[in-house]
Amino acid sequence: MAGLALRGIRAPINAVASLVGFIGGACNGCAYERVEISEGLHGISALAPGADCRRVILYFHGGGHWLLTADTYREFIGRLSAFTGARVVAVEYRKPPAAQFPSGVFDALAAWQWAEASHPGASVAVAGDSSGANLAFALLVQLAQLGQEQPVACVGISPWLRLDLSDTWDYYGRFCAHLYLGGRKDVSAADPLVSPVNAQPPLVRRFPPILMHAGAHEMTTAGVVEMEKVCADAGAPAEVHFYKAPHIFQVTAGFPQQTRDSLTRIAEFLQRHW
Repeated sequence: MAGLALRGIRAPINAVASLVGFIGGACNGCAYERVEISEGLHGISALAPGADCRRVILYFHGGGHWLLTADTYREFIGRLSAFTGARVVAVEYRKPPAAQFPSGVFDALAAWQWAEASHPGASVAVAGDSSGANLAFALLVQLAQLGQEQPVACVGISPWLRLDLSDTWDYYGRFCAHLYLGGRKDVSAADPLVSPVNAQPPLVRRFPPILMHAGAHEMTTAGVVEMEKVCADAGAPAEVHFYKAPHIFQVTAGFPQQTRDSLTRIAEFLQRHW
């Protein structure tokens, strides 16, 4: 019953958000393509006019680990492609109630392996916003644990980096974390694959250069500050910039000056690491 209720709440939200994404994407001149990443896993590719296919951003969208879709982000990934001059692929990773942790992390790893295999010789960065950025950072942790090659860079837009929230007032965050973990007793929200800020220095030293942008006073601000310190303590390169703007302001309309500044900084950061 809970799963049906969740799907009932999510369906109209996703439908409206995806329609907005389609309309916005239809107006920006980008070429969009559905890509098959693996069996049951697909993504949406955006390529702005003049973008270089040898530069790829693997993007994980936000939504509290249970809402929204890659189609919701069509307009934004097209805009991101235009600013960065790169191909952007938004991954349609699995979500509750159909799939809980670690399904999303496994999908992130599968998407990374696909990006490497399908773009030989390309430079591949990872990025995401909110819970999607949580997956992007969890991917860094997983690759470090496996001793595998890392992306050239990682960009977090209001990254949600701490999900062990039992002692906080963030009731919605706790609700989303509970959904993501499936209420299981054998999974700890303190696991660095769930809360990347808990990654130990030997793993963090393997991370690629990191850029994080967030609002100065929003739900992810403390986690960004904490991750900056984690990286500094481990000697891993990380850049942070805070804005007088709300959560994931770059994705939605309403803060054009801050959005342009943020996306310009993201493009400049990636340009240094391609």
